[in-house]
Amino acid sequence: MFPLGKRNTLGIVLLFTFFILILSSCAPRQGDSASENEAKDKDVDNNTMLPPISPIEGDFEQVYGWIKKDTICYSSIFEGVYKIYAYNIYTGKHIPLYESEDELSYVMLNKNQLLIYSALSEEEGEIHIIDYKGNEILSRTMQSYETDFAWNPHNENELLITTLTKDWESKVFTLDIQENVLSDFPVSTPFPQWLSKVRVMYLDWDQSNPSLYAPLKIFNLETEEENEVDLANIYFIDQKNDYLLTISSNDKAEDAVYTFYDADLNKQGSIPVPRLSKFANWLVPNYTFYQNRFLTFTPKRNGNAETYQDVFEFMEVDMETGESKKLFTDKELEDQPIQISSDGKYCLYGYYFENMLNMETGDITPLFTSNISQ
Repeated sequence: MFPLGKRNTLGIVLLFTFFILILSSCAPRQGDSASENEAKDKDVDNNTMLPPISPIEGDFEQVYGWIKKDTICYSSIFEGVYKIYAYNIYTGKHIPLYESEDELSYVMLNKNQLLIYSALSEEEGEIHIIDYKGNEILSRTMQSYETDFAWNPHNENELLITTLTKDWESKVFTLDIQENVLSDFPVSTPFPQWLSKVRVMYLDWDQSNPSLYAPLKIFNLETEEENEVDLANIYFIDQKNDYLLTISSNDKAEDAVYTFYDADLNKQGSIPVPRLSKFANWLVPNYTFYQNRFLTFTPKRNGNAETYQDVFEFMEVDMETGESKKLFTDKELEDQPIQISSDGKYCLYGYYFENMLNMETGDITPLFTSNISQ
């Protein structure tokens, strides 16, 4: 998951290595557009983005994503208070949404709601869910050292929540936002993701025997049936726009193979790309989805992530056919988090989404005039 929290975690070496595998393989990265809302603002000039933003108060902290195609969500910190705003990139209008004296550990957006999680201690955190007018929908505490969330894209009133203790013991829950009811999830595997409205998918890692690969399983919440999908050598999964992405190894375990499936798990496009190894697994470069296209960074050659010093290439893949092309070949883009707007015009880009990438020209513009708060 994208590292919005600021706490470092330690654990027993074997368990730490195992959960490194899970975190890099299962947790969805924050690289997909937060909203497909195409509502039009009559006052918006859709031709010109305004110059860099000056936060209303304090120092810029973090951009969290797109609320809609012309509006981003960001936070600043002023005199110890964290403040979240919606900002229209064309009109320059700021709308205050939320403020708190507690550090913002994790923020996630869906079409109509914003989830804010703050770690209150090493054993407890607090969830707030608001709408984009700043009205609070839900507030509750969770017993957890680290927490991960997966919003159901087909039902915004439903969340999957994975909690971890300091000893890396995990527990999974479903949260009914409308009723504010927390229920145990029938499967204990951490970091499950939604495949459809009632189907949940996960890589079933063997906790007693850490491995580079895990079987892909699907659990139906209505029938309570679990099924294993017959796919080999998978180490990463994600889902967006009714496409399932799997990343696996080829027969020689050298290249990464990106394969796309439709909602019924029918294979669509597939493409092999160079891959960089890490201590206990492989690097998954940052990516984003736009309609039937998948955009990602790829290394020029196979190698080790720690010693690789060459540039990354920015590539677009048609998920239905596997056809690909390289973008902005005259630019040297780094492998950093990226999230595209729902109209495909701009990408938020950078470790704090602090830059804007123009998808027509490849030009990168800093979003903020103030320094990032550390």
